[in-house]
Amino acid sequence: MIAALTAALLWAFAFVAPAAVKPASELLLVTGRYSLFGLCGLYALYRGRSQLRLMPVRRILFGLYIGFVGYFVFYICVSYSATMDSGFITAVVVGSSPITIAVAGNFAEKRMSWSELIAPVILILVGLTLLSVSDFIQGKDSGVANDSIFAILLAIIAMLTWSYFVVRNAQSQRTWETKPDPMIWAGLVAMGAGGASMVLLPFAIASTPDETFQPYPLFKIIAWCVFLGVIASWWGTYIWVKAAEGIPVPLVGPLLATETIFGAILSLPVENRMPTWTEVGGALFVLAGICVYMVFDVKNSRSRGSGDSDSEKSQAQDVPAVT
Repeated sequence: MIAALTAALLWAFAFVAPAAVKPASELLLVTGRYSLFGLCGLYALYRGRSQLRLMPVRRILFGLYIGFVGYFVFYICVSYSATMDSGFITAVVVGSSPITIAVAGNFAEKRMSWSELIAPVILILVGLTLLSVSDFIQGKDSGVANDSIFAILLAIIAMLTWSYFVVRNAQSQRTWETKPDPMIWAGLVAMGAGGASMVLLPFAIASTPDETFQPYPLFKIIAWCVFLGVIASWWGTYIWVKAAEGIPVPLVGPLLATETIFGAILSLPVENRMPTWTEVGGALFVLAGICVYMVFDVKNSRSRGSGDSDSEKSQAQDVPAVT
């Protein structure tokens, strides 16, 4: 349990970093982070090169593709959203991804009645609406409010991108007759994100403000890239996979949800503010929607019987959190 919470806390710093590395650009943070993450993946692929040669080319390309979409594109949206508005709001919006994952997954593999998803979806929508109109309610000028709405749209795109990654990854793992080695698959996903980052890294450096390359800002961006790319992304995922071996299946969802809760809480000191009442209300509605969904999911998991417990625990190990 402690290991799983540690992994969630490490991942949560992804929502804090975009504001913390200023004046460095969001693109430099993303490309720096995932270039290092990709190098970790490259090392894993080199060590497992004998197994990699046995994988069909289409599976290798698919692993690279979902790594690019689910990590690189996702974090681009998160970074710009967090700096345009608030890491707190971004974390809350992205934290509603269990609902979109449930809806998308229900089309592919029905886990619960559609009627059971109505209440969680409505609660999530009410919460997102409150977050969207927060600046208007606070009386901020239209330019700031419009930026906030655009930031929330980016966070929603990030949420949908992550949901797509989780569902497609799960589908592929269940439908393939021969399941790839977890370390090899993690390496492919990391290289998918890292490959795009390495290509764009020179552009990110060239477009970064000159003050970023002063000693302290430069040290700060390098430290955050190392922390997010190696410790949070690579080792955080490893910690989660090991921890998941002893986690009861009903606790997987709540433990993953703590990541965005940590992210929202950690963002406030960095932004040097307290959340507004509208933001708190929106966050509570989102959390309520997630909780209602988890109650139904736990009930349905138990009703399927203990005969599926081993397969469900295996799925729990493969569920990636927002990194």
